[in-house]
Amino acid sequence: MPPEFAELLQSVVRDTHLKRVAYSAGAPVADVVLRERKAGMKFRVTNVPSSWTIVRMSRLQHLKGMKDGKWKQICDYLLVIPDGRESRAVLVEMKKTLSDARRAMEQLRWSVPVAKYLQSLCEVKSEESIHVVLRHVVLAEKITERFDKEPTRVTRGVRFRKDVYKGNQVKTIVGRSVAARELAD
Repeated sequence: MPPEFAELLQSVVRDTHLKRVAYSAGAPVADVVLRERKAGMKFRVTNVPSSWTIVRMSRLQHLKGMKDGKWKQICDYLLVIPDGRESRAVLVEMKKTLSDARRAMEQLRWSVPVAKYLQSLCEVKSEESIHVVLRHVVLAEKITERFDKEPTRVTRGVRFRKDVYKGNQVKTIVGRSVAARELAD
């Protein structure tokens, strides 16, 4: 059986950079709230299995020796989901609104090297290759802000959209919560 990327990741990433999920005694799933502090945004993910590992990418950042530039943009979270023969790595960028969807997709794109670096570290540690399927997801509370400064209503329910941005398929989810299985697909 191939090594589990999710487990290995917990051994190479500092605890302060991992999102801990509070599971009840014996419960195989729990809800988790992902936060984006700058925008004051929260997004609930329901039924997260205990086998998942969630990395706070915004805390991890790129290597310190890199020059400043657009390549230093990074997404908010990396969700690593074991799936038998392979692992899914879901890069997640959170935005209050979709008015800046292009920037969100750029942040996801520039986060790929960091995710691949983490994968490489785990492969060296385990001395085995790990098959990882990479996914890109944008989570947003609203579609747009209103210009008249009145409160904007949050979209009722959850909306999904798939786009292709510079060769990467990006799933956009608008709402306040989503089932874990929707992020994994």
